[in-house]
Amino acid sequence: MLLYPTPRAMVKGIWRLPNQGVIKLNFDASFVKNDKTATTAVLARNATGEIVGAETYLFEDITDAFVAEARACERALIFASKMCLRRLIVEGDSLTVITNIQKKKKDKSVLRPITHHIYNLGKCFEVVSYFAVPRVANEAAHTLAMEGRKRKVCGSWVHGVPGSVRMAALKDCSAWFQRS
Repeated sequence: MLLYPTPRAMVKGIWRLPNQGVIKLNFDASFVKNDKTATTAVLARNATGEIVGAETYLFEDITDAFVAEARACERALIFASKMCLRRLIVEGDSLTVITNIQKKKKDKSVLRPITHHIYNLGKCFEVVSYFAVPRVANEAAHTLAMEGRKRKVCGSWVHGVPGSVRMAALKDCSAWFQRS
């Protein structure tokens, strides 16, 4: 079963709704080089674009932005597992991370232990697809990462997400409906 329409039917540069029964997880990270910290974010949305879950998580001793992005993707799968989700699309704006997850052969990349763990976590789901998207199609997750960093929130956003994240998510959906 295709989780997305065929590539020809895709609209580049905008967030797309997942199919019915699939949850889309957008991830991102906010990396602070001087502190060697990263705040990761995961935003889960259903086929109507409704936010069904969100998490921010703080990592320390992060060496670079690529490691921060890989950790954000890893947290997305851990979050999905905790929510008992089964069918996933996982999107982030780091082509390097997505490419490393999809590699079949072993390499000596610093990301390899993390991406190998992501690959193994993915085996726990019925379906999981990974896509690299432009930042503009990942804006709500980016906004959540910035809000988590600013507010120093680590964990699930149980009482809704900040207004800025909700507005970015609404903007995503309206762009999709305008182009469909």
